[in-house]
Amino acid sequence: MTNKKTVVAAFVASCSWLAISMPASAQEAERKIVSESAGKYDIPAQSLDSALAEFARVSDADLLYSSDLVAGKRSSRVSGDYTPTEALRRLLNGTGLSLTKVSANVFSLQAEGTVSAGDGTGTPVAGVVRDALTGSILPGAEVSVVGTDLTTTTDERGFFYFPEVPAGATQIQVSYLGDAPARYPLSGDAYERERMSVMFGDTGDEIIVRGFQSSLQKALNQQLRSDNNATVVSSDLLGSFPAETVSEALRRVPGVAFGRNDDTGEGSRITVRGFSSEAINIQLNGLELQGTGFERTIDLSGFLADNISQITIQKSLLPSHESSGSGGLVEIETKSGLDYEDGLTAQIGIEGETNFDRDFGGEYQINGLVSARLAEDFGVVATVQYRKTDRLNYGADIVSSLPPVLPAGFTGLSLVPASQQFPFDPEISQALDTGVSYLKRDREEENLTASLNFAWDVSPTTNLRLDLQRIQRDAYSETARTTATYLTSAVDMPIPELGGEVRRRTVLASLRPNLAFNVTDLSTETNNVSFRGTTNLDRWNFKYKAGYSRATSRSNNANLSAAGAAATNLTDLIDPATIVLNPDDDAAMTQRVVNGGIIYQPNGLPVLSLTDAGLAYLNDPANYALTSASKTLSASPTDAFTLEGSVRYQPAAEFIDYFEVGAKWDRSERKANDDVFATTSTGSLLSVESYIRIFGRDTGLDAFGAGLVDNSALGDIGADIFRAPFLTGASVDAIFAGLPNFLADDPSTTFNEQRFTYTDRRSLDPILDSGGLVPVKTIEDKTAGYFQGKFNLGDFELIGGARYERVYRSGQTLAAPSVRLASGATEPRETFVQAGLVQFTDLSGTQDVWTPSMIVNYRPMDNLVARFAYFRSTVNPDFRLIRRSRDVILDLRSTVNRATIRESNPDLRPTKTDNYDFDISYYFDDTPGLIRAGFFYKKVKNNFTNVFFLDGDDDSVREDILAYFGDLATARPDLVAFDADTEFLRNRPENGDGGKIYGVELEAIRQLTFLPGRLSNITLLGNLTWTKGDFPTLVSGRDDTGTLTQFTLDRPLADQAEWVYNVSASYEEGGFEGRVIYTYQSSTADVFEIHGLDQELPSYDTLDVRLNYTFDLGPTNMSIYLQGDDLLRGSNEIDLRRAITSEFNGNGSSFYFPDIYQFNGGRTITAGVRVRF
Repeated sequence: MTNKKTVVAAFVASCSWLAISMPASAQEAERKIVSESAGKYDIPAQSLDSALAEFARVSDADLLYSSDLVAGKRSSRVSGDYTPTEALRRLLNGTGLSLTKVSANVFSLQAEGTVSAGDGTGTPVAGVVRDALTGSILPGAEVSVVGTDLTTTTDERGFFYFPEVPAGATQIQVSYLGDAPARYPLSGDAYERERMSVMFGDTGDEIIVRGFQSSLQKALNQQLRSDNNATVVSSDLLGSFPAETVSEALRRVPGVAFGRNDDTGEGSRITVRGFSSEAINIQLNGLELQGTGFERTIDLSGFLADNISQITIQKSLLPSHESSGSGGLVEIETKSGLDYEDGLTAQIGIEGETNFDRDFGGEYQINGLVSARLAEDFGVVATVQYRKTDRLNYGADIVSSLPPVLPAGFTGLSLVPASQQFPFDPEISQALDTGVSYLKRDREEENLTASLNFAWDVSPTTNLRLDLQRIQRDAYSETARTTATYLTSAVDMPIPELGGEVRRRTVLASLRPNLAFNVTDLSTETNNVSFRGTTNLDRWNFKYKAGYSRATSRSNNANLSAAGAAATNLTDLIDPATIVLNPDDDAAMTQRVVNGGIIYQPNGLPVLSLTDAGLAYLNDPANYALTSASKTLSASPTDAFTLEGSVRYQPAAEFIDYFEVGAKWDRSERKANDDVFATTSTGSLLSVESYIRIFGRDTGLDAFGAGLVDNSALGDIGADIFRAPFLTGASVDAIFAGLPNFLADDPSTTFNEQRFTYTDRRSLDPILDSGGLVPVKTIEDKTAGYFQGKFNLGDFELIGGARYERVYRSGQTLAAPSVRLASGATEPRETFVQAGLVQFTDLSGTQDVWTPSMIVNYRPMDNLVARFAYFRSTVNPDFRLIRRSRDVILDLRSTVNRATIRESNPDLRPTKTDNYDFDISYYFDDTPGLIRAGFFYKKVKNNFTNVFFLDGDDDSVREDILAYFGDLATARPDLVAFDADTEFLRNRPENGDGGKIYGVELEAIRQLTFLPGRLSNITLLGNLTWTKGDFPTLVSGRDDTGTLTQFTLDRPLADQAEWVYNVSASYEEGGFEGRVIYTYQSSTADVFEIHGLDQELPSYDTLDVRLNYTFDLGPTNMSIYLQGDDLLRGSNEIDLRRAITSEFNGNGSSFYFPDIYQFNGGRTITAGVRVRF
């Protein structure tokens, strides 16, 4: 890890040095340009006529002006490396003259206009800036009125607007990073001044370069002109990153890490600046995307990249932004009907992907686009993208006992005080591996992303946009799991490693494998309708938005479980070359198996170390009996409504840019068919129907038919000899079809045919039966308002204001007590139903929050900006914390003797984050590129992200329980028979003290134009993000007196990667573009344990390559591309997904135990073609 950090730091530093020290020439992408080379100038202040002669000699430029124009004027000094345009502009500073670039190396001089913004005879000026060659819009272009100080920036539609321009103004100037500025005549006709169509750029015969460079130019222009710190990723830039989903593409962006799907290993969510996906606000076409059920996290695995126009990550928030984005605000925009040239445009693409080892499957993808500019001011675009995936992957989860030997005097790890940290004894610092759970997953998935946009410029002052979006994911998977494990027992015995001291040790007792088969049929949909508009009236700007979003998640699943018979003759089953035996100190000196049941293959895959007899036993289908079969259903729709509007006023005062006020209302309603916090990938869904084996009445798998078990070699993942049994897909239908035959006894036979009990929970009353389904609904209603202003003070810009949000949440849950009496019997639920203690309860709460924001931008040069920002943001609490049922759980047995209240907290306050952000960026004005460094610091208050449930004091818990039971406690004192030793706990989420996150972002992008020949076509990109967190995390444990309590640990946030970096090189020439990119993400904490046995998600790196060639074939433009992904990993190389580690515990120990392995097929190759008409 250290070497990787050093390499990337050196790379970014070298990129910075090269970018600053070397001159460069322009190379525009996706349109023809005229290049300008920077040169060294040292022209002292002198008479303007002499200075211009010196400039013409140094630059080899031609100047057109009259001698009267420059007579009696003095120049400004010019010293440094500049392009001819910039050098001449600096030389003319203070002379009252301006320049116009006539052609590649010819400039004309003229007197600056004498008009001013306050002339009083002005009219509005509005228009759109487009690429002269392609006709595409150019957002982020700076438009100024020559002869005045009026300046504005084109918005995401390429649109600009001046409320009042003096009638005497005759020219506007457009500046676009990577191109020389250009001037355009300004008509004297008021009608035409409001309908300008500016075609920017040259249309000569210079070389055309397509793809990465033009996308980069479009993105960097918007970043440079932005009021706040933002990262923009435009559509072609997304396409140049080897990725298919949004999350996989965004992990190449500074400050962004990504989370991987537990089952597939593909990117499904993102984290920004240390905050997990729960703390990131993601919007699609201006509407906040909604999770389903209890999840706020947005799964981006179904968001395919081809129909996206642009993604903007707002890292510092303005009052006009949603405050619930402590990690960041991610704005996804789809394509607009006015983004394209006049007439009809069509595009179709197809690609296929496969692993180098084709046993792991593949996928194909088809995408299409049709746009129509039906009029100059009206356009329609429809896009569709379809992906079909058929994949196989494997998993291997290690089952282990950690620690294998407990400290002296303790019989369980939960009883060991927190003051003792693992390893408890330096002589025993390893885990005892007790088994391996192998899984084989066949997955079929279909993704459909479709969008339809209508864009209408109703008038020069009103623009409307309607977006309809559908994102659909249908995933069907069959997962066969074989848990090949040894049952263990805990024995007090002599420990040879400790000189014979007697301790509690975990030993292997028997071989007890289990088989399972799971079918998951999951369908998710997101449907968005977004209507947005902008109207300019004189100095007033009105924005308005209305939207509706519906997200649904449905699944229909089946689960089978079969247990193998336990075999205790381990000395016959485990390979004698590996088995480790230690004698007990009982009378028989019993030999205990203390290790040797697991060995590792050359690639690191764990397998059971078995004799031939052991392998035969493991793979004999006759050893397995069905224990359960169940079906689960989930249905979680979410409906959301949004209304938003703002009014901006641009006063005539030159130092005030604007004042703005706005308001927003949105409401979401989440429903679920059952009040259980689980999904197909999180937790365990409750079964709607189930068959459970009657104890002692085993039914072998052969009773349901033959061929239900397949004995498969694991050669695909590195174990050519070891074989394991797996249930087959045919077993599901066969077993569910046969189970009704085992629900009743046939009295005419001598044996009992009733082997299983059947339960259909859909017919149960949830009040009377704890197994009944409990439909729930949660409402979240939010109202917000804000004030924002922008002031221009010389080279400084000040943008600030505040936002107010009021959130009301309500939900309904079922409350019920549970009592285990001192005798061991469980009190029937009927007792509590009759007492009225089992009932639906309404939970609600309201929170108010103010979030101020202030951003100061310093722009001493057109292409240099330093930003300082302070803003407050929030994180909304997880629904599991604010809407779970209130349960009173009493276990009065002497071995437990505990009373627990488990409840939610609807009044849980949002986490507040005070953010401090400093960023300085230098943008190259000859070719698209930048040097950037940023620092961020986040002070978090009211944290709940890493807070476990708090313990209450004895008196409050006892009193609450007695009050809850009321008269029943008097009538039945045995239900609340507490004594002096009863332990009282309250599990209630509370706001914690918070913590801090801080980090650094570095970024460099530079084309190496100073190199000779074709080497000048190389562009290097590097970015690095270092993030550190310090959070007081509450973890349950015991103190030195044995009392269960809570401890505060300083830990990073879960999902927070300390290091993330990307290193990339691209080459462009003519129609060819090649790109190689290496990405690294360090490990992240997952679960913290009081003794230092923390779980982590290990580091992850990829090497990807993409080659693309674009050419014209008659009127058709074609692109052919080849892409290689994950080139560092072979098909049988381990992808480690979880480990037990000392990395985050800070106690000075050093250990690392791999826990979950995955095999996803390794390297893939993709080939595709796109045709544009």
